[in-house]
Amino acid sequence: MKASTAIKKIMKRNGWTQAQMAKAVGAKSQTVIGMRLNRPNMTFDLALEMLDKMGYEIVIQPVSAGKRKEGAVVITRGGEE
Repeated sequence: MKASTAIKKIMKRNGWTQAQMAKAVGAKSQTVIGMRLNRPNMTFDLALEMLDKMGYEIVIQPVSAGKRKEGAVVITRGGEE
């Protein structure tokens, strides 16, 4: 899935609103967060900033098949879920 889709999923799972995210990252408004989340290609830096504020990290590992750890979200280039 795309980074923006993954972040939306994590925000929903953890009860984060766009307004809360805006405050956490120091954005002027929740509209800024909405724009970030609706970009076709969110930058790595923006994704990392938002994930960090929710207590998540990005782990780089070889592609592997099979079941992931519960709560894990996989971001791929193709954007498939």
